[in-house]
Amino acid sequence: MRKLILAAALAGCALSPIAAQAQQAPRQNSPQQAAPQQAALSPAERSDPAAAAIDADQIAATVTFLADDLLQGRDTGSEYYDIAAAYVASRYMAMGLQPANGDSFMQDIVFRSTTAGDAALSYAAGDETVQLEAGKDFVVTGSYADRQVDLTAPMVFVGQGIHSPENGIDDYAGVDVAGKIVVVVSGAPKGLPGEIASTLANTKTEYASQQGAVGMISIRNLESLERMSFDKLATYLQEPRETWVGPDGKANVADPNLRFSAYLSPDAAARLIAASGHDLQDMLETYDDAKAKTRPAAFDLAGTASVSVASEWEDKTSANVVAMLPGSDPALAGEYVVMSAHLDHVGNHLSDAAEGDAAEGEETDTIYNGAMDNATGVATMLEVARVIAMGPNRPRRPILFAAVTAEEKGLLGSEYLAKNFVRDDGEPVGVVNFDMPILLYDLADVVGFGAENSTMGQTLIRAGASTGIGVSPDFLPEENLFTRSDHYSFVKEGVPALFLMTGVQNGGKEAFTNFLGTNYHKPTDDLTQDLNWESARKFALLNYQIVKLTANADERPMWYEGNYFGDNFAPDAPRAPALAASPAAK
Repeated sequence: MRKLILAAALAGCALSPIAAQAQQAPRQNSPQQAAPQQAALSPAERSDPAAAAIDADQIAATVTFLADDLLQGRDTGSEYYDIAAAYVASRYMAMGLQPANGDSFMQDIVFRSTTAGDAALSYAAGDETVQLEAGKDFVVTGSYADRQVDLTAPMVFVGQGIHSPENGIDDYAGVDVAGKIVVVVSGAPKGLPGEIASTLANTKTEYASQQGAVGMISIRNLESLERMSFDKLATYLQEPRETWVGPDGKANVADPNLRFSAYLSPDAAARLIAASGHDLQDMLETYDDAKAKTRPAAFDLAGTASVSVASEWEDKTSANVVAMLPGSDPALAGEYVVMSAHLDHVGNHLSDAAEGDAAEGEETDTIYNGAMDNATGVATMLEVARVIAMGPNRPRRPILFAAVTAEEKGLLGSEYLAKNFVRDDGEPVGVVNFDMPILLYDLADVVGFGAENSTMGQTLIRAGASTGIGVSPDFLPEENLFTRSDHYSFVKEGVPALFLMTGVQNGGKEAFTNFLGTNYHKPTDDLTQDLNWESARKFALLNYQIVKLTANADERPMWYEGNYFGDNFAPDAPRAPALAASPAAK
């Protein structure tokens, strides 16, 4: 039965899962829900044969293959991911799409993992040298650039390490950190919009490096301490971290001057700050107070710190799977609309299978199939690609289709693509990303992440009107989802992007929160879930409309005037007038 499913999938989905179920008994991890009756045609489908051709069976067939146990969770760098990549490439070929990377559908990437080995950290406090204990007082991460780091340098406390003049914050004011180790409090200032706070928190190492700092010691804020114990954090940080290696053979790092990064336990952090005559608890409470009118000023810490870290490296290769459809308008031939969806998931966690976890005679499920995350996203992208390629009229702009790798490692595959774009005849001008649509209920609306940032939000409104699908505001702003998927790699390169999440109506909010709590990054994200294939079709239809409208528009997508992401990542790009209200709120 496995061979039959594999053959059907590799044959371009000639046999749909619904047809297959009519011929065979159900198998473990097979979709159990028959396709519901399709609703009446929307205006988009009545006016566009390609839109009307979007097929729930095609989406179901793709999900069925990608989420099968056969692929062992599609971990980056594994042979099972390579099978998934070959499958996607074969689908591109069947659609008549062109290879996007020269004559290849593959953009191979070398990934480097690093793990910290032996480590030592001490600091001078007056005439005394305080020797910290690895794992108990501090934990240090491995280096991508140096197998062995030995460093002694002065220390400077720089608050939360945030430099954001537009928000009136400069934690580096009054100090020179060149050649020094910066000591920072984790997180970002309270009261800022979630997406901005997340960006500032995630780029503080980059700014420290730009100022010439040679190392970073982090102190956790109160919220972080409540969320996770230091012991759990130490275990997490001792896991391998990954980055990509560029065409020049150098590992990609955003903070090349920082030779090490360490976290202190609460007790060790309090002692370090107290040695310079300050009270850490008072400072942490100030950072935790959104109404605080002043922030602790930066200051030089007494003495110097000495660190020694050995790092172990391992390299592996995995590929983005990329195809293109040329545009029909020569004047727009260099303006690529990018469709992205991550193909990887988190693999088979055999080490998690502890004795006693399963009943006698049963086996513990260790395969993280990633049906919703992100077989459904890839399946949606492929179905949109299929109907665009088969349409009677090619879009004006070229379209690049990218099934990217290593999203689960930190958006690494998309970051590599964004920084090493496969086409030398143009550039990306807009991105539509597909990641983890929750297809477990009757879809009626979506949340459009990024809609308020650029003119792509107005495109979403038009597409929703033509398909009968509503647009709702973000109901989980604290999760900062806009910065947590592959489109954000392009945003950081100055490219407007849109990422749709299935919405809140008809039980959508409950379905999403239940999935996060029950199945997200667990073996139960598999084909035993009751997927709603008609919702999958409607979600694909909406995304098809967005891509078509973007590719055929007279103007390329533009950031709005005064938008944070546009101002920071594309300061010289043309702007559209700012809207009075967010598109999602209308």
